[in-house]
Amino acid sequence: AKTPLESKLYCMNGRLTSIPLIALLATLAAGPASAQENTEADELGQLLELLNQQTTLATQTRLNADFVPGMISVLNAEQLRRRGFRTLWQALDSLPGVITLLNETGRRNVFVRGIGEQFDSGKVKLLLNGEAINASASATTGTLLETPIDQIERVEFIRGPGSAVHGEFAYAGVLNVITAKRGEEYSAGLDTNDSVNFSLLRDFAPDGEGYRIGLNLAASQSDGEDIDSGRDRTVGTMRGFAPGPINNPQDFFSAIVDFEAGDWHALLQLQQGRRGDYFGSNNLLPPDEQTVITDSLLSAMIGQDFAVRDGLIGKWSLSAVENDTEKDGLFLGVAEVFGGFSGDDDITANSRLKERRVEGKLSLRHDGPEHKLFAELSIADVSVQQSETTINLDPITNLPATTQNEFPAPVDTSQDRSSSSLVLQDEYRIDDTLTLTSGLRWDDYEDIGHHLSPRIALVWRYSDEHVFKAQLARAFRPPSLIETGGSIEPTIDPEINDTLEFGYIYQRHDLVLRNTLYFTWLDDLIVFQDTVPFGYRNSGSEELTGYELELERTLDSRWEIVGSLSLQDYADAGLPGAPPWMLKLGVGYQLMPLTRIYLQLNSIGSRDREDGDSRGDFDQTTQLDLSFSRQMPGAAANYSYHLGIMNLLDERLEYPSPADTYAGDYPYRDGATLWFQFRYQR
Repeated sequence: AKTPLESKLYCMNGRLTSIPLIALLATLAAGPASAQENTEADELGQLLELLNQQTTLATQTRLNADFVPGMISVLNAEQLRRRGFRTLWQALDSLPGVITLLNETGRRNVFVRGIGEQFDSGKVKLLLNGEAINASASATTGTLLETPIDQIERVEFIRGPGSAVHGEFAYAGVLNVITAKRGEEYSAGLDTNDSVNFSLLRDFAPDGEGYRIGLNLAASQSDGEDIDSGRDRTVGTMRGFAPGPINNPQDFFSAIVDFEAGDWHALLQLQQGRRGDYFGSNNLLPPDEQTVITDSLLSAMIGQDFAVRDGLIGKWSLSAVENDTEKDGLFLGVAEVFGGFSGDDDITANSRLKERRVEGKLSLRHDGPEHKLFAELSIADVSVQQSETTINLDPITNLPATTQNEFPAPVDTSQDRSSSSLVLQDEYRIDDTLTLTSGLRWDDYEDIGHHLSPRIALVWRYSDEHVFKAQLARAFRPPSLIETGGSIEPTIDPEINDTLEFGYIYQRHDLVLRNTLYFTWLDDLIVFQDTVPFGYRNSGSEELTGYELELERTLDSRWEIVGSLSLQDYADAGLPGAPPWMLKLGVGYQLMPLTRIYLQLNSIGSRDREDGDSRGDFDQTTQLDLSFSRQMPGAAANYSYHLGIMNLLDERLEYPSPADTYAGDYPYRDGATLWFQFRYQR
């Protein structure tokens, strides 16, 4: 049963019951003068964490994460830090049903429940502070996953279809990263891979001025871990550079400015990541270690909230998002591969792909005693600003040349895409325990037609301890501009995901168990055909069934256990690269009141390879990380430091590579890495 204090803050249908403000302030102000006060402080910390689990991601109305339709994971800043994560990329690996992978050129991607691992385009809707940032050309973006933890206030991740609210690309999940607004904070760190990082947070809110400005900066640079590639696909005695070190240096910069004044709000976001081409764009190891790929994201938004009448509020916004990928000196292969004779003729490419998305939105929300209604109208236009490719080959003979010559780009500058969307949703409170959510989104594209994304979900809060859920939803992913431009069919259809989910949550003050059983039907999957004629096409359908168990357990206020077990079964030949099971387990222990250690284990079962790959199953992967955090006592309480060891078992960790590429797989870590982070917060 809930404690009396917890019951006062218990959230019913997303609305907080009355909170005794004076008692809350008194508890915050009081010092730990007794064991009773310590207990109340611990309870208050737990309750404030419960309040921090409020989210609007699933329904656009504020609800406790355990009461929304479907399953959503929420990680706040304190959880991210005490669990020893350093970047968003690492944190996502701890979530149930989620796998992070990189391709041959080091581009990072996230896959959910085994969906999408054999394809390069994104299957997850990516949001930065609620603003969609997926590029229409590739269905993903190259910067977000490198965001450092010190920039982040919270991470929200929906597993499963999200198109009924979020539309395109919310095919297998929705990820929203909310950056920090924490007053004044500085941090700096380094690790044994010659990596350094720095972040700065400043919040300006002059008394009596009625506005607030937040500044969030981060930068990092790394020479990359010294990792041997193994043999690449170089043929026979042909000259090559493998085995040798992969080209994995990288750097990252992020600057986010947000502004609030009354009902007005504005946001400016810049992220840029530069990296080497890792294993080579043609799976031929590059000769040099240098950054040759630059991904840039620029996002701007202005909006206003307004009240129409009591119970009816609205919001409008205008946003622009620019995704820019530039490749300079991208290694394609030695001269002999293309009929040349010397190293002077080694083949490199330069390319630029830049697109801009402009979108206007108008939404209305009505909060009634029984119905919460939500409607949103949006109009978007995507234009290709620049698309070009040059290679030092003769465009007629394909023989090495002394100059860079123009070749067809993956996207034509005429491939603009405009769309309009309408979202309608009714959150019907049948009684104090039962809520029925029904929604429908209509998307109409100028180039690929229209699509409907329905959802119906039931949430039954049987008691404070037991919550039952059921949801049937459809999601879609339109073909990316690269896929439509490279299609070998007259038309290429959007991918469809129909998922039926059943959930059960058991919770008490020291234990939470979340159970999810899902049935998924995938249709019109988009694949690349690597035989003549080369190009993209729809490939049919697939079915999968899965179960996810999540555990959160606290013991005597010192021990913390967070874990998940994901099981999946695939019909027919299955999905290449999709694991039958995943185990994620985190164990934290508070050594002293201000000192904590944390152990994170991620284990992924062996995976099937593509048809025709003779290498056998991809072996089970296990990574173990250890971290230690310490907040300074007394007058130095504003200071803290964190240190840890990544890959404590000193394993060679790899991602699966496609058939006929590298003899082995793609190693991304080869040995343990020691890191240190220092932080000041005021």
